[in-house]
Amino acid sequence: MKEPPPFRETPLSPLRQACLMLVVIVPMAACYPAIKLGLVSAPPLRFGGLRTLIGGLMLLLILVIRRKPLWPEARLVRWILPLGLLATTLTYGAMFASPAFTGAGIGSVLGNTQPLIILVLAALFLGEKIGLAKGLTLLLGLTGVILLSLPALREQTGHNLLGALLALGSSASAAVASVTIKKLRPGKDLLSLTGWQLVAGSVVLLILSAVFEAEESIAWTGNFVSILLLLALAGTALSTWLWFWLLQRTEAGRLSLYLFLVPVFGLLIAMTGFGERLNELQAGGVTIILIAVAGSIFASRSGSAKPNQ
Repeated sequence: MKEPPPFRETPLSPLRQACLMLVVIVPMAACYPAIKLGLVSAPPLRFGGLRTLIGGLMLLLILVIRRKPLWPEARLVRWILPLGLLATTLTYGAMFASPAFTGAGIGSVLGNTQPLIILVLAALFLGEKIGLAKGLTLLLGLTGVILLSLPALREQTGHNLLGALLALGSSASAAVASVTIKKLRPGKDLLSLTGWQLVAGSVVLLILSAVFEAEESIAWTGNFVSILLLLALAGTALSTWLWFWLLQRTEAGRLSLYLFLVPVFGLLIAMTGFGERLNELQAGGVTIILIAVAGSIFASRSGSAKPNQ
């Protein structure tokens, strides 16, 4: 693969990174509870395919409105289908299937344990270093995730393991796609590449739905349409593009540490919408994750304040 041109965008300040990551995190955290509600009206693969198709078409519509090129440069075109399979078909297919087998809170936790995978992949393929600050934040974050997950490990649903594996598979494919996007450095073509990979991946999901969900149908209620549009616009178009955009401007491993906040928000949303309870262990997990992310932000600010050597 030809080496892409150097990326010259001015890095964002740690404070601005944190604020923009909140815009990414909140829709991501709301996905599992919203999917749980939507699955009452639609089969998972068709639901996921429609969500990503609408999200991708919305990004392409923005390009049309702004009169920007719809097609990315030639070196990126061949990556549309591989990225679509990774970032859309596998990620969203597993994401939509997992809530059918596990609770909304645990699905949000296991489906968003990306930081560990991204940190390792970034070190292997992007040359990023895993320093003391990153390592400590990762350790604390994973500890918090484990504490949040403990109550679900005691559940005997019969399919809890399958749901956990699907959620983890979603996390792994999303992590690989994130590092790939970082490596490609699409620059001005990010919006078109993101839009087309969503469309390509959604078509595969809809084909799989036609094969495996042929006997099932969608109940087009007002509630379902509202959930679908919320997931497509906020949880897919906005959060996917903004996440990839932020990846171009900071280290993938450091940025991924903010994702530990996703299960925190996901659990809070699950408590509100599904009546899931927060016990002492989970409260401890939330506290540890908040400390970890706060420490990461502080370390980022301290590092940016040092003069270049």
